[in-house]
Amino acid sequence: MPPIQEKVQKMSLKRLHYAVMTDEETETHSTVKTLTMPIELTLTPNFSEAQFDAGDQVVANEVQLDTITIAGQVADLPTEVQADWYGHKLSDDKGLIMNVNDKPNYLAIGFESGSKLVWLYKAKFKPTEDANSTKKKGEITFKQQGFNGEAIPLKDGTLKYTIRTDDADINETATTFFATVKKPTITPAP
Repeated sequence: MPPIQEKVQKMSLKRLHYAVMTDEETETHSTVKTLTMPIELTLTPNFSEAQFDAGDQVVANEVQLDTITIAGQVADLPTEVQADWYGHKLSDDKGLIMNVNDKPNYLAIGFESGSKLVWLYKAKFKPTEDANSTKKKGEITFKQQGFNGEAIPLKDGTLKYTIRTDDADINETATTFFATVKKPTITPAP
Protein backbone atom coordinates (compact mmCIF):
# COMPACT_ATOMS: atom_id res chain seq x y z
CA MET A 1 0.00 0.00 0.00
CA PRO A 2 1.51 3.38 -0.95
CA PRO A 3 2.05 5.93 1.84
CA ILE A 4 -0.56 8.63 2.36
CA GLN A 5 0.63 12.01 1.10
CA GLU A 6 0.66 14.46 4.00
CA LYS A 7 0.60 18.22 3.44
CA VAL A 8 1.87 20.92 5.77
CA GLN A 9 -0.96 23.24 6.82
CA LYS A 10 -0.33 26.93 7.43
CA MET A 11 -2.19 28.81 10.12
CA SER A 12 -4.93 30.82 8.42
CA LEU A 13 -8.44 32.17 8.99
CA LYS A 14 -9.63 34.21 6.03
CA ARG A 15 -13.38 34.66 6.35
CA LEU A 16 -16.26 33.64 8.58
CA HIS A 17 -19.59 32.83 6.89
CA TYR A 18 -22.97 32.29 8.50
CA ALA A 19 -26.62 31.73 7.65
CA VAL A 20 -29.56 31.78 10.04
CA MET A 21 -31.52 28.51 10.18
CA THR A 22 -34.96 29.53 8.99
CA ASP A 23 -36.74 26.20 9.52
CA GLU A 24 -35.64 23.58 12.05
CA GLU A 25 -37.97 20.93 10.64
CA THR A 26 -36.58 21.10 7.08
CA GLU A 27 -33.14 22.26 8.30
CA THR A 28 -32.95 25.10 5.79
CA HIS A 29 -30.97 28.31 6.06
CA SER A 30 -31.24 31.92 4.88
CA THR A 31 -28.77 33.66 2.58
CA VAL A 32 -25.11 33.32 3.53
CA LYS A 33 -23.49 36.44 5.01
CA THR A 34 -19.74 36.98 5.39
CA LEU A 35 -17.49 38.56 8.02
CA THR A 36 -14.12 39.48 6.55
CA MET A 37 -12.07 40.12 9.70
CA PRO A 38 -12.05 36.98 11.89
CA ILE A 39 -9.17 36.75 14.35
CA GLU A 40 -9.41 33.25 15.77
CA LEU A 41 -11.77 30.29 15.88
CA THR A 42 -11.39 27.23 18.08
CA LEU A 43 -13.44 24.05 17.63
CA THR A 44 -13.42 21.54 20.48
CA PRO A 45 -15.16 18.19 19.93
CA ASN A 46 -17.18 16.83 22.86
CA PHE A 47 -17.57 13.07 23.31
CA SER A 48 -19.62 10.60 25.34
CA GLU A 49 -17.58 7.60 26.43
CA ALA A 50 -18.36 4.28 28.09
CA GLN A 51 -16.36 1.21 28.99
CA PHE A 52 -17.70 -2.23 29.84
CA ASP A 53 -15.67 -4.33 32.26
CA ALA A 54 -15.98 -8.10 32.58
CA GLY A 55 -13.59 -10.81 33.68
CA ASP A 56 -11.26 -8.26 35.29
CA GLN A 57 -10.66 -6.42 32.00
CA VAL A 58 -12.19 -3.93 29.63
CA VAL A 59 -14.09 -5.92 26.99
CA ALA A 60 -15.82 -3.07 25.16
CA ASN A 61 -15.24 0.62 24.70
CA GLU A 62 -17.58 3.09 22.99
CA VAL A 63 -16.86 6.69 22.02
CA GLN A 64 -19.46 8.93 20.38
CA LEU A 65 -19.06 12.49 19.08
CA ASP A 66 -21.87 14.59 20.56
CA THR A 67 -21.27 18.29 19.88
CA ILE A 68 -18.54 20.77 19.00
CA THR A 69 -17.82 23.74 21.25
CA ILE A 70 -17.00 26.90 19.27
CA ALA A 71 -15.06 29.91 20.60
CA GLY A 72 -13.91 32.83 18.53
CA GLN A 73 -12.80 36.42 18.19
CA VAL A 74 -13.55 38.85 15.37
CA ALA A 75 -12.49 42.44 14.79
CA ASP A 76 -16.13 43.55 14.86
CA LEU A 77 -19.64 42.14 15.20
CA PRO A 78 -21.84 44.62 13.33
CA THR A 79 -25.28 45.37 14.75
CA GLU A 80 -27.02 43.26 12.09
CA VAL A 81 -24.82 40.25 12.93
CA GLN A 82 -25.56 40.55 16.65
CA ALA A 83 -29.29 40.60 15.86
CA ASP A 84 -28.92 37.53 13.61
CA TRP A 85 -26.75 35.56 16.05
CA TYR A 86 -28.24 36.42 19.42
CA GLY A 87 -31.89 36.97 18.49
CA HIS A 88 -31.86 40.66 19.47
CA LYS A 89 -34.24 43.14 17.86
CA LEU A 90 -33.41 46.34 16.00
CA SER A 91 -35.16 49.60 16.87
CA ASP A 92 -36.69 51.82 14.17
CA ASP A 93 -33.47 53.86 14.18
CA LYS A 94 -31.38 50.64 13.84
CA GLY A 95 -30.21 50.48 17.46
CA LEU A 96 -29.70 47.06 19.06
CA ILE A 97 -32.25 46.11 21.72
CA MET A 98 -31.10 43.40 24.14
CA ASN A 99 -34.02 41.79 25.97
CA VAL A 100 -34.04 39.03 28.59
CA ASN A 101 -36.55 37.15 26.41
CA ASP A 102 -34.24 37.07 23.34
CA LYS A 103 -33.49 33.60 22.01
CA PRO A 104 -30.34 33.05 19.93
CA ASN A 105 -30.95 31.70 16.44
CA TYR A 106 -29.53 28.43 15.16
CA LEU A 107 -26.87 29.23 12.58
CA ALA A 108 -24.78 27.44 10.02
CA ILE A 109 -21.24 28.72 10.52
CA GLY A 110 -18.55 28.31 7.88
CA PHE A 111 -14.93 29.35 7.61
CA GLU A 112 -11.89 29.29 5.35
CA SER A 113 -8.64 28.12 6.91
CA GLY A 114 -5.81 27.64 4.44
CA SER A 115 -6.96 24.96 2.03
CA LYS A 116 -9.85 23.86 4.30
CA LEU A 117 -13.44 24.96 3.70
CA VAL A 118 -15.73 24.07 6.62
CA TRP A 119 -19.45 24.22 7.47
CA LEU A 120 -20.98 23.48 10.88
CA TYR A 121 -24.74 23.27 10.36
CA LYS A 122 -26.55 23.97 13.63
CA ALA A 123 -24.87 26.21 16.20
CA LYS A 124 -26.04 28.74 18.76
CA PHE A 125 -23.78 31.52 19.99
CA LYS A 126 -23.67 33.79 22.99
CA PRO A 127 -21.53 36.92 23.37
CA THR A 128 -18.52 36.97 25.64
CA GLU A 129 -17.51 39.72 28.04
CA ASP A 130 -17.56 43.25 26.62
CA ALA A 131 -14.68 45.11 28.28
CA ASN A 132 -14.24 48.87 27.87
CA SER A 133 -11.48 51.10 29.17
CA THR A 134 -10.20 54.62 28.76
CA LYS A 135 -7.67 55.58 26.13
CA LYS A 136 -4.25 56.24 27.64
CA LYS A 137 -1.83 58.83 26.34
CA GLY A 138 0.80 57.32 24.07
CA GLU A 139 -1.02 54.00 23.72
CA ILE A 140 -3.17 52.54 20.98
CA THR A 141 -5.31 49.57 21.93
CA PHE A 142 -7.54 47.57 19.62
CA LYS A 143 -10.79 45.96 20.74
CA GLN A 144 -12.04 42.54 19.68
CA GLN A 145 -15.50 40.98 19.83
CA GLY A 146 -15.77 37.47 21.24
CA PHE A 147 -18.40 34.78 20.93
CA ASN A 148 -18.81 31.18 21.99
CA GLY A 149 -21.37 28.47 21.58
CA GLU A 150 -21.99 24.93 20.55
CA ALA A 151 -22.78 23.08 17.34
CA ILE A 152 -25.21 20.19 17.55
CA PRO A 153 -25.93 17.58 14.87
CA LEU A 154 -28.67 17.77 12.26
CA LYS A 155 -31.40 15.12 12.37
CA ASP A 156 -29.30 12.73 10.24
CA GLY A 157 -26.34 13.15 12.64
CA THR A 158 -24.29 15.44 10.36
CA LEU A 159 -22.35 17.93 12.45
CA LYS A 160 -19.50 19.25 10.30
CA TYR A 161 -18.44 19.11 6.64
CA THR A 162 -14.87 19.85 5.49
CA ILE A 163 -13.37 20.00 2.02
CA ARG A 164 -9.64 20.44 1.41
CA THR A 165 -9.08 22.23 -1.86
CA ASP A 166 -5.55 20.78 -2.10
CA ASP A 167 -6.85 17.17 -2.20
CA ALA A 168 -6.82 15.37 -5.56
CA ASP A 169 -9.88 15.78 -7.81
CA ILE A 170 -11.42 18.62 -5.78
CA ASN A 171 -13.06 21.28 -7.95
CA GLU A 172 -14.72 23.20 -5.11
CA THR A 173 -13.64 26.78 -4.39
CA ALA A 174 -14.43 29.06 -1.47
CA THR A 175 -16.76 31.04 -3.75
CA THR A 176 -18.87 28.01 -4.66
CA PHE A 177 -18.66 26.31 -1.25
CA PHE A 178 -19.93 29.37 0.63
CA ALA A 179 -22.48 30.58 -1.96
CA THR A 180 -25.09 28.60 0.02
CA VAL A 181 -24.94 26.33 3.05
CA LYS A 182 -23.27 23.41 1.24
CA LYS A 183 -24.28 19.98 2.47
CA PRO A 184 -22.41 16.81 1.53
CA THR A 185 -23.70 14.58 -1.24
CA ILE A 186 -23.12 10.85 -1.29
CA THR A 187 -24.03 8.72 -4.28
CA PRO A 188 -25.55 5.41 -3.12
CA ALA A 189 -23.61 2.29 -4.06
CA PRO A 190 -25.16 0.40 -7.00
